[in-house]
Amino acid sequence: MISTAELSQEHRDQILDLLGAVTAHDGVSPLDEAASLALDGDGARHLLRLEGDRAVAYAGVLADGTVQGMVRPEVRRRGHGTALLEAALSGRPDAGVWAHGALEGSLAFLSAAGLVETRRLLTLHRALGADAALEPVPESSLSGLTLGVFDPVRDADAWVGVNSRAFASHPEQGALTRADLDQRLAQPWFDAEDMVVARREGELIGFVWVKRERPGATDADAEIYVVATDPAVQGHRIAAVLMATALCRLAEDGVPGVELYVEADNTAALRLYERWGFKVSGRDVQMRRPAAASA
Repeated sequence: MISTAELSQEHRDQILDLLGAVTAHDGVSPLDEAASLALDGDGARHLLRLEGDRAVAYAGVLADGTVQGMVRPEVRRRGHGTALLEAALSGRPDAGVWAHGALEGSLAFLSAAGLVETRRLLTLHRALGADAALEPVPESSLSGLTLGVFDPVRDADAWVGVNSRAFASHPEQGALTRADLDQRLAQPWFDAEDMVVARREGELIGFVWVKRERPGATDADAEIYVVATDPAVQGHRIAAVLMATALCRLAEDGVPGVELYVEADNTAALRLYERWGFKVSGRDVQMRRPAAASA
């Protein structure tokens, strides 16, 4: 087994080939965005098993202690997954291991290893076709509010501040740094036109960020990547203005649908998104050793 903090280009290419094969077979990617970005960055530990010059299994242990892994479909049930899991947990006994898509085989494997569910993330989806009615922007919430396009030079630091305050209790989103934001702004899918910011008296107080497969894409569903308002203005319906603006823009562009992610125990957010016509379309489950779960 290869264990490294920095991947060579050859190993990175092998992992990407493995990722493509597993995603095509399972219908869901075993790596989320953070794990995929970690293949090009630092701060993660990479565990890799090879057969010849082909990667057959991989697991990434991120800096926050979460683990995501995959095994090539044709070599499953040969001990590769067990070896990766044991190696990951030996270094991080408190690790939270993700089972993206909550696939039956993944959940059974992790349960058999003694892990228990500690977190559930839901994927919500709604159509944006001609028959999908959209709630209009609340006029009463527009007083003194200015909507504009995100400017990386002017807005990046303010964005990080609002994001950290809005998601102070969120284990991943709230931990984003300026470097993390810059990394995402450098991705080929980023389009400043798809990030709308809300200001009052010139101060950035909220934002909604839409992610598409590529800038301007209208032939596939988009994602509400993140929507947030500063806690100081929560309850002012700023989030409703931002959501309505994003959904209306996507619908006008002809985008067929939109999805977003929300914690399963965030009942307030779930009620909000249900009112916007979103329905559960997928699940991701995080599991830990019982001692870590109790802690």
